[in-house]
Amino acid sequence: MIKFRNRSLALAISTIFFLILLFLFYETFNMAPSYLPGYPGDSFFPRLILIFLIFWNVLLIFQNLKKPFILSSSEKDREDFIEIYYKEILKLFIVSLIYVYSIELIGFEILTSLFLFILLIERMDYTFKKSLIFSSLISISTMFIFWIIFIIFLKIPFPLKFLPSLIY
Repeated sequence: MIKFRNRSLALAISTIFFLILLFLFYETFNMAPSYLPGYPGDSFFPRLILIFLIFWNVLLIFQNLKKPFILSSSEKDREDFIEIYYKEILKLFIVSLIYVYSIELIGFEILTSLFLFILLIERMDYTFKKSLIFSSLISISTMFIFWIIFIIFLKIPFPLKFLPSLIY
């Protein structure tokens, strides 16, 4: 766990986001120009959205510099520090990478159920046995719901290993 000051963390996140927005705005100048005279090119709407986001981000930075910005809404939880559990973030990142890179090899059904199970098992506020049962049921039922919606109804192909694809 790493502790950050509330104000410095909010200022750092908004500054990093501001720099990313500026880079994306710069990249819009590499987009194709308009094919028809008098019409905006491909970069028109991305620039509008980025200008909107930059404006609100600058307001957030100035607000944070002017007065303390509190990320917590409860009076009881308001502290000067925010705790970031980097081990949990790293675990989630690694599990997500494994999911993305092995979906073709293992298959959508098995990997989605396993992915959801891993994410849910530690976050359930029950005993281990109850958490095991509920996270298993939720992960398997969610995978079947995804299968019904995306594969059967929307005809989107997924790398399936044991469920029928029913696309044709």
